[in-house]
Parts: sequence; structure tokens; C-alpha cells
Amino acid sequence: MPMASDRGIFSSVEARPGSAREEELAELERTLRAAIMSTLADATSPITIASAQRGDQHSAVVLGGAVDPSVRRAVSAHLRGQLDAGARHLVVDLSRVEQLDDLLLALLRRVEARMAARGGVLELTGLTPRVLHDMDDDPLARVFALYRVAFEGARPRELSWATVRCPRGLDEVAEPHTAARHRAIIDTGGGRAPGQAGWRPRSAGAPPPAAHGG
Repeated sequence: MPMASDRGIFSSVEARPGSAREEELAELERTLRAAIMSTLADATSPITIASAQRGDQHSAVVLGGAVDPSVRRAVSAHLRGQLDAGARHLVVDLSRVEQLDDLLLALLRRVEARMAARGGVLELTGLTPRVLHDMDDDPLARVFALYRVAFEGARPRELSWATVRCPRGLDEVAEPHTAARHRAIIDTGGGRAPGQAGWRPRSAGAPPPAAHGG
């Protein structure tokens, strides 16, 4: 079974398939769904910080809107509360975040370091092309590596989790340390046609695998 640090976006450990993650991923998906349902109940709010917990191990936080300094402080306090409550597996969903700035990334790095120090793991999900574009090259390279591992291993839960982590795949994302990535960073014009600069395994365009009972 891989160590928790194998799965962090900010980890330098080589990504490997997780043969013993089936139950863990099932719990994480259930927890994340519960947190997302909480955001739907407050869909009119411009800023969203919603969370859900399952037992004393699994927690999920969903962020949405523009993360300005005051919101960032609230996010920091919310995540600190999850850590203080003893969460060992924490999911932070960014699919509704308008922009992933350096300060929010730094906060997430600190949270992952605290989780790893006690044998836990931070997972980021909802990594849309906009969010991925704002990432530094190293964590973005980790996303590509984890995505590849999931499709190479072809385990249903890992495949399902890959579609949760990157719900629109990587077609619209330039791979780090490439000329296409450099062009994407300096291109203030924004969007590119799907597939122009990204990478996608053959099966990534298929519908997400059906949910499995945990």
C-alpha cells in the first residue's frame, strides 16, 4: 500500500498505483458528495465554504467564488478546524474557485505538510483547466502523473477518482516544462482549443465509470 505522501499534489514522491485504496476512495467520494450537496443549498452566495465529515477520518471542503484576503483567512480557519478535529484524509474541491492564486496555493501546501506529518493525506479535486493553469509546474506535473497512473492501472475506483480530481480531463491543459506550457503562461488571450496543448489517455474521453458500492 502506498504511503499517504504518494498521493499529495505537492509531494515529490513518485506516483504509484494504490492497490489498497478502494474503500478509502469510496469514503472520500461519499464525503465529497455530501459537501457538494451543502453548497447547492447555498447556491445564491457569491462565496462558498462548505464541508462534510464521515467518522473521524474523512473530511471534505468545497470552496467557491473569488478568494480574496478576507475569504482566504476564513478558508484557513476552516481548514485548521478540520485538522484540529483529527481528519486523516482531507479533500479540498476547487471546481467553483474563480482563480487559484499563489497565497491559496501556499496555504494548501502548508495543510498538506501538516497532514503528511501525521500520516494523513490532502487530496485536491475539481481541478478545472482554469485552476490547473494557475498551478506551478511541479504540482501540475504531479497532477499529470497521478492522472496517468489511474488510467494505466485501470482500477475502477482510481479511474472514478481521476474524473473527480480533473472533471474535464487534461485536454485543455498544457503539460508542464513544455513550450506549450510557456506559451499558455504568457498568452493573456486565454483559452485554447481542446487538445491543442494537453495530454489525455485514450480512455479519458469516455463517460466516468459508474459508482460502486462501498
